[in-house]
Amino acid sequence: MSKRLYLNLFLSLLILLFGYHYASGLTDFWTIRIVNIMSIILAGLFLINFKPSLLPKKEKSTFKIQYLFPIITGIIGLFIFNHFFLILAYKLLDWEWISQSNRMKTELAQLSFLIVILGVLEEFYFRRIIAQKIFNSKGFTKALWVSAVIFGLAHTLTDSGILPTFIGGLVIGYIYLNTHNIWLTIFTHITYNLIYFFVTPFLDRRFADLSSYRVTIMLMGFGLFLIFATYLIFKKQTELKTSR
Repeated sequence: MSKRLYLNLFLSLLILLFGYHYASGLTDFWTIRIVNIMSIILAGLFLINFKPSLLPKKEKSTFKIQYLFPIITGIIGLFIFNHFFLILAYKLLDWEWISQSNRMKTELAQLSFLIVILGVLEEFYFRRIIAQKIFNSKGFTKALWVSAVIFGLAHTLTDSGILPTFIGGLVIGYIYLNTHNIWLTIFTHITYNLIYFFVTPFLDRRFADLSSYRVTIMLMGFGLFLIFATYLIFKKQTELKTSR
């Protein structure tokens, strides 16, 4: 059972990466995105044998308004850490930072639409199918770490980077596995991406002030602190829920 589970996860990831790789060779904006969308759908359908009725069973989802505070804290922490981690990586590798401060309004409108579509599809694939399938078979810990690794590997052909997306996968996976609420993780994913695409251009306009090694490392540390705070708050809320 274990070997078959991991083999299917590996094959599904290959389907996704093959689709992303094929899309990277295209030039038309919408054709690239359509291929990406179809790749996620096909990879997800493969894991459930192309039968929606075989979607992994899950526990009843939970929602409390208090969850929004640690979620928003985690989103902010992820954005700060990921943004300045990429700046640090570019500086260490002596690459030229590509500013995103000149995005056109039409481009932002297109990206906003795609952020919603891809956010929903990625959450159903990485959390509702992959994390839930591993959770049902192997438990919380393996579901969290393995789904985060797959989430990171799936972004090897994107600009996001493996480490930032791996950490993002840990945060979002932790939220899902504690609440089993896919809509909370969709909200987290989409909100993070919207903040990234709308706030990054503003930060790029102040790149000279924020890109020194000292400032970059301090802000990365602050981002990690917020991420850890998210974990602690969620853990406390979960303990309170189970003690009642």
